[in-house]
Amino acid sequence: MVFKWFRNEAVIATMDEIIIVLALIILGLAVLVYFGIITPKMATIAGLGTLLIAILLTISIVKVQKKRPAIGPEAIIGKIGLVKFISSKGELVVEVEGEYWIAKTIDSVKLGDAVRVTGMEGLKLRVRKA
Repeated sequence: MVFKWFRNEAVIATMDEIIIVLALIILGLAVLVYFGIITPKMATIAGLGTLLIAILLTISIVKVQKKRPAIGPEAIIGKIGLVKFISSKGELVVEVEGEYWIAKTIDSVKLGDAVRVTGMEGLKLRVRKA
């Protein structure tokens, strides 16, 4: 479906706000034309300019909201790390993007192996061999 991103609640809320502002601007232009402050031609040009700006804002906001989070657990899932230490309990210490994390895995890994982060449980990473 072409408008798959349209189901996102944040995008719908943003578009609602843009539509409301656009309607208020058009209403304001109509009032200005009614009282003879501006000509219909000027109102049309201003309305089209406002519409163009609203479309460009909507496109840029949708692009930003579709990006993956840069912080939090969602940001680290899918990243590759290196096994730096293996404890006697089977817990690992892995380095992911310069940070050390405690991790656990169901795969057999050795020191120096590359692992991919598959999830988080509290502050512990779940990893699989990459």
